[in-house]
Amino acid sequence: MRITTDGEGGLKAARSWEPDLVLLDIYLPGKLDGIDVLRELKKDPKTSRIPILVITNLPDAVEKVTAMGADKCFMKTEVDLDLIEETLDSLLEKSER
Repeated sequence: MRITTDGEGGLKAARSWEPDLVLLDIYLPGKLDGIDVLRELKKDPKTSRIPILVITNLPDAVEKVTAMGADKCFMKTEVDLDLIEETLDSLLEKSER
């Protein structure tokens, strides 16, 4: 597991480490927000197949990030840790196939 605190660090980590899954927030400090990170990950052939779960407080972002290639998007106010865990397990299972 790798944890980064800004968009640039997250993008760099994903490109160098090639994780099995990315858990991404929309609000990130720095030059790149979560939308930027998602866009860059999905257009890069090296990272485009990595499953991405987005967590956000922005109701308008759910459809947008899904259309951009996020595998799942949850509103922070409407999700609990059990659902996040189940979703992460499901996405990891799919990516192993």
